[in-house]
Amino acid sequence: MSTVSIARTARRLAAEHPAWMLLRSGDAAAAITLLGQHLGQDTRRLPEAELVERLEDDIAELRRQGFTLPHSAGPQVSEWLRDGVLVRRASVRADGGAGPEQLELSDGALSAIAFVSGLTRPHPVATPTRLSIVLDALRDLADTVEPDPEARLAALRAKRARLDAEIDGVRRGTAPAPAPAEAAERAREVLALAAGVPADLLRVRAALSAADAELRRGLTESGPARDAFVDDVFRGVDHLAETPAGRSLTNFRAVLDAGEHDATSHVTRLLRAPGAAAELTPTEVAALRGLVTDLRSATDDATGTMTALRRALQRAARSGDLPREQALAGQLRTAEATALELADGVPPHTPTRLTLKLGAVAPTSPAGIRPHDPADDRPAPLVRPRPPAADAPADLAALRALARSAEIDEDELRGNVNDVVARRGAATIGEVLRAHPATQGLASVVGLLSLAERHGRREGESEDITWSGARGSLRRARIPRHRFEEPVP
Repeated sequence: MSTVSIARTARRLAAEHPAWMLLRSGDAAAAITLLGQHLGQDTRRLPEAELVERLEDDIAELRRQGFTLPHSAGPQVSEWLRDGVLVRRASVRADGGAGPEQLELSDGALSAIAFVSGLTRPHPVATPTRLSIVLDALRDLADTVEPDPEARLAALRAKRARLDAEIDGVRRGTAPAPAPAEAAERAREVLALAAGVPADLLRVRAALSAADAELRRGLTESGPARDAFVDDVFRGVDHLAETPAGRSLTNFRAVLDAGEHDATSHVTRLLRAPGAAAELTPTEVAALRGLVTDLRSATDDATGTMTALRRALQRAARSGDLPREQALAGQLRTAEATALELADGVPPHTPTRLTLKLGAVAPTSPAGIRPHDPADDRPAPLVRPRPPAADAPADLAALRALARSAEIDEDELRGNVNDVVARRGAATIGEVLRAHPATQGLASVVGLLSLAERHGRREGESEDITWSGARGSLRRARIPRHRFEEPVP
């Protein structure tokens, strides 16, 4: 590969890859910290409204400490979504139905966070444990691919001899036990290897999405191959599982299914062994305890993605829109073939002397069209501080949109309202909040407004309310005044 080709590839990655874009951004230090704190640890997914609320407090604190952050939380999340730093994932409710969308880190974002984490806490790579892992894996691979049966038998006999010697040492009580420092070193190597698995599975999910796009293009191709492919889809053949990414995920899940129970037992034995966990930090101990659970969660997410893509492909094959999509694809292929025929004799910039009346959307190649989500492209609103007396009443529709992903606990709110009404005879939303703090933050306020619209009486004036945000910071809003005069059913 020539130097020019490598440089062009690097230039394209610098402009397109989420990891590179995140690291070269002007606010990279704050962005990587915020993403790692809220989505890179125990919590891997959050509804958009909840993530925005959590980020608001941290962004305000970072600005007070001198960090320059150009956007508030909402526009910043939108920018991360456009750049591929964050991705949307559909959640699944307990009953199996589709839940609200949630946001999670892309594989590029995880790579950027891991890179910075490695700079701040460099791993001692030159350890005997890491070298032994490499040498043992190399030996096992050579033994497995050895074509000579006698050589394989000799390797197996040598392995049996080593095991027999170890068994004899355990029986005699002469087998050496690893020192606590050595056991901790080996445990850290295990954690270091396992830390890369979530990012690996995210890359598998991205590869599955790319393979799905190729398979969908196969539905619009012409000829016997297309007909055979459509027949396979109708018969339930899982072409997605036969792709390299699909086979990799299937094999990975099979290994995890076979060893999950034993791995959980191994972790328990390791942490109970005398002195084994003495050299580990509490964070490392917690990581070991959650190791198998984290692997299972990441594997289930990837498997769920493959299942959803397979079902969507089957629905597309059975859809009545398929003939129209095939006709459009045929017209595009014809136009492309004509352009290729003319390419040798007509320079690309030759004037055509043709005019085209442009509509609202400029014509472009279908390959360059990206689905547009208006919620992702809204510019950051201009924020100006205003005195309390000039505050306008809060827009209930805007509040609902901001907290649309929150699961509002209406049973709790109904009980709070009825408690205050029973003691006072009547109550406004502000009085309910003063008696019972908003446990869900903004979501509780929106829930009370919704109850007030259905069961309260609207009064002409407004009232100021306060509640605590996700980090305990005080929030304030001016809302239409409603009064609850009877218990809410």
